Amino acid sequence: MKLSESTINVLKNFATINSGMQFKQGSTVRTISKQQNVLGKATVSETFDSDFVIYDLNRFLSLVGSLDNPEIVINNDTKNLTVKSGTSKTTYGLSDEAMIVAPPAKEIKVENAEVNFTLTKDNLNQVLKLSGILGLPNIAVVGDGESVSICALDAKNDDADNFSIKVGEQSANFKFIFTTENLKMIPGTYNVAISSKGISHFKHATDNIEYWVATEAGSKYEG
Repeated sequence: MKLSESTINVLKNFATINSGMQFKQGSTVRTISKQQNVLGKATVSETFDSDFVIYDLNRFLSLVGSLDNPEIVINNDTKNLTVKSGTSKTTYGLSDEAMIVAPPAKEIKVENAEVNFTLTKDNLNQVLKLSGILGLPNIAVVGDGESVSICALDAKNDDADNFSIKVGEQSANFKFIFTTENLKMIPGTYNVAISSKGISHFKHATDNIEYWVATEAGSKYEG
């Protein structure tokens, strides 16, 4: 098995959510943060023959990236991976599931979401960029009764700098707060659904990638 560039990019992103990762048999990869407030899921082009766990995904990806077109073999009997490149061979040890925080078996569903909109790639990039420039810890989706905006702000300081972009229209008042770090996703346009029950769903518009992100304390929906 060889990992494609697109799969490596997904895994690099998932490693920012959780450094440990459980791979399941098949072509679907999933991860969840240690705080269990961010879950990511993607369908990749490769098919994994069996389940295995990597404790430090960044370390493993650094190994793969340092080799020329490596071939990866899963060895269930010896509980390791063999990574071959040319005449070289690396034996890489696997971990136990108990050593990491793994996603739940049951899929998360966001039903009857009160807020739905499309977040373009440019708007997502811009709000994340301005959040970093201004040093703002939160991103919020805000409805003022007429429009929907995505904002970079400090949810605990109304006097702090802020930045906003209009992303849609909706006749409701709400404010759903997120931690900026929790929205660092694979670049792209996302269809977003947010529920007042405290969960949101970001589904990539073109690629088979999606995220579920919990809203933070102080979020509210008034209808």
